[in-house]
Amino acid sequence: MTSTIIAKATLLLSARLDGPADAPRPLSLSEYHQLARWLVQRGLTLAALLRDDAKSVLKPHPDADRIMRLLGRIADVDFLLDHWERLGIWVLGERQPEFPGRLRQRLKTACLPLLFGAGPRLALDHGGLCVVGSRDSPEESRRFAQAVGERAGGEGLVVISSGMRGIDRDVISATLDAGGRVVCVLSDSLEKAVASKRYREALATGRASLVTPFTPDIRFAVANAMRANRYQYGLSDAAIVVETRQSGGIWSGAEENRKHRWVTAFVRSGPSTSPGNSALLHLGLLPITLRDIEQCASLAHFLAERASAPVAPVAPIPPCGVRQDLYAIFLSELAQLDETITCSDDSIARHFGIEVEQARAWLARAPRCECREDSPKT
Repeated sequence: MTSTIIAKATLLLSARLDGPADAPRPLSLSEYHQLARWLVQRGLTLAALLRDDAKSVLKPHPDADRIMRLLGRIADVDFLLDHWERLGIWVLGERQPEFPGRLRQRLKTACLPLLFGAGPRLALDHGGLCVVGSRDSPEESRRFAQAVGERAGGEGLVVISSGMRGIDRDVISATLDAGGRVVCVLSDSLEKAVASKRYREALATGRASLVTPFTPDIRFAVANAMRANRYQYGLSDAAIVVETRQSGGIWSGAEENRKHRWVTAFVRSGPSTSPGNSALLHLGLLPITLRDIEQCASLAHFLAERASAPVAPVAPIPPCGVRQDLYAIFLSELAQLDETITCSDDSIARHFGIEVEQARAWLARAPRCECREDSPKT
């Protein structure tokens, strides 16, 4: 009961509701965390704000009047909770014991106060494989995502993604088609998602959990999509970036994960690798190819073993205006490529976007690869 009251109090404090022009402004993220800490220092939880003596509890707080006005919206919040319950949507406050511990531990004060969802809540603390990619990705990347989903679904490995068009939707669909389980982190309307045909069967059978840190009726916004990226990494054990540009949400999510070291991250390498993927390889993400996905005995074991293996240092990408040792970068990535690329000078030139003559000149300086020792010159 106390846990449910905490969720209701969090909604009252944080949610934007329709109301008159002079309605109180909900607490910002920092204001919410400050209030929660203020209560903890007094041996209280957010549940104390819905007691009959809430006004006395808040009297020493500098923003007590505004907080009391926010708490007065209880009829509106009760209506919303009933509405969401009819749709099969649950609500968790960040201060509830049931809130996913991974998110609280990893995101810390960047964790938004509320989490809305449908489907099994326990799945959110079991980890899984985060798979992300750009919406408009080439066919090679989409085939890669589908292969990951098929392997993960067949092995019982939970896939965590956004369900947005492109790579994310491909891997979610492939995982469910293979009988697997998924966690979809949404940045737009959860209400529409729970009613859509795409998730209906998986929700009914407990194979899908849909979650969002935003109110269930919210419309898509780029800023929300970028915020939701960190939740995908935060819920995972490992991550694969299938396709990215050197800007945008996928790139910023990968960079944020690299900065905070939440999980080991891999990036698709092989033929037609994008400049964004190559840049992530140079920054230290681990390479993974379609052949790795298709031929490994166990995808989960492959990821764990590759993550724990010693990794050769990679050349960092210098800032603009600083001379790059392009040959060092070439050698670094060459060592990570599979033999479908290194078998010919033409394929290497295409991969790096350089002239064949330049590829041959660099290869003449490089240690010879076993896969090329008997290869004819092109």
